[in-house]
Amino acid sequence: MKLKVLEATPDSFGKFGSVFKVPRSKPLAETDQFRYWSDIAEYKINGATEIGWCTVFRHTEPVVTGVERHLSTPEILIPVDAPFILPVMKEGEGVDTLEAFRVNVGEAVIIGDGIWHAPCIPVGKRESSYFVIFRKGTPQEDVIKKEIPRVVVEE
Repeated sequence: MKLKVLEATPDSFGKFGSVFKVPRSKPLAETDQFRYWSDIAEYKINGATEIGWCTVFRHTEPVVTGVERHLSTPEILIPVDAPFILPVMKEGEGVDTLEAFRVNVGEAVIIGDGIWHAPCIPVGKRESSYFVIFRKGTPQEDVIKKEIPRVVVEE
């Protein structure tokens, strides 16, 4: 199976969570030292949060062979040094419903709780890093993994 990559937009990514991009509207507050936009995204986590750092490595042919999900928390991914591709699919849907979204630097995605997702794939670099934000303890207490048939990601 081959998977085409879509731009992550509020409409295209909506069934998996939400997307936020660099605001284009007037800032809530602005001086000659800063501009601040309030309430550009919402998420709800029951309890403390943690911020992680993930570095991913690009292979010659980007593929997806496994996914994971978290039942008790959404997950926020924020690219730091390069865009990435995020493969996702909903529970109960087959691998043929896997979708992939490009997330650029200056954007972020909030993956809804229970949504299957694969490690991000770097775009334009051999490796890239991103922030991961979710409920504290998620890596130790709330990770369900499963293998899926090999899917090639087409950029």
